[in-house]
Amino acid sequence: MLRLVPLMLMAVLAAGCSTSPEVRKQLQAPAGLQGFSAVYSEFDMRLQLVTAADAPACSESECMADRAFDQRILAIGRRLADVAFRLHPDLHLRFPRFEFVVADKRDPGAASSSAGTVVIYRGIRLLELDDAALAFVLAREMSHIIDGHHDENVTTAILVGVAAQILFPILNLPALISGSAATTAAATSAATTTVTTTAVASAASFAGSRALRASFRPQQVIEAETMAMELLAAAGWDGREVAEQLQAMPPPLPDPPAWTEELRESMHRIASLMQGPPLPDGASQAVQMLPRSIDDLPPPLVSKPF
Repeated sequence: MLRLVPLMLMAVLAAGCSTSPEVRKQLQAPAGLQGFSAVYSEFDMRLQLVTAADAPACSESECMADRAFDQRILAIGRRLADVAFRLHPDLHLRFPRFEFVVADKRDPGAASSSAGTVVIYRGIRLLELDDAALAFVLAREMSHIIDGHHDENVTTAILVGVAAQILFPILNLPALISGSAATTAAATSAATTTVTTTAVASAASFAGSRALRASFRPQQVIEAETMAMELLAAAGWDGREVAEQLQAMPPPLPDPPAWTEELRESMHRIASLMQGPPLPDGASQAVQMLPRSIDDLPPPLVSKPF
């Protein structure tokens, strides 16, 4: 039976391989799981929102600033969404429109789902980003959606979960983990053993999928940065202006949120690319070959309001 395990896992993995727009092999849910992938992605985004700290109630002046920030997000989002659907018309096959939401969360951050929802945390307003830098934040999050990163994360969770459910009963890992408890296993009912095995397998699959997804994250962010710069160039933003505005962010706090640190890493990479040699992997050619204005872009397959 153990000899069948690698074969089963290879079959599942083979069904879930695809190539990202950035020419990187990534996992993709089989056709039968595409619907589940979208639901799981939405749940994962909402879980991030629930666990994030809420922003404090605003005063009258702060509330006015919040409303102005919301309008900026919507205006920039519509501009980028129009370009995204023109550059990637196949997006219409996945979802009809991008939806931009500002969540009242204290710390800077962003989240999204494979269904086209982009959530910006209220804390980003305190970074005092110019429109060019704010457009990069939106474009980078949109690029995670376009590049299929959410589907890759969901598929990772599914594959790890399947592997855990297959391997744990076969290897009797709960008994191995409990060590001396194996001597009392004979006195335990079959139902209790099944529940224990399922619980341990579920916990292990959750931890394993999170760890594996974390290993994908750095490459996903770099891919999203490259695609974001392409979106910005097509929408009329200058890459050097974007880099300069990102560098104008306030200095980091003693213990900044992980998302802010990730944005600063993007800032350094973008600044280096704009000031240094051509972008790697042909990315610079991709940016230079993009149309200079929205009018030069081909019309979308389906016209949708954004």
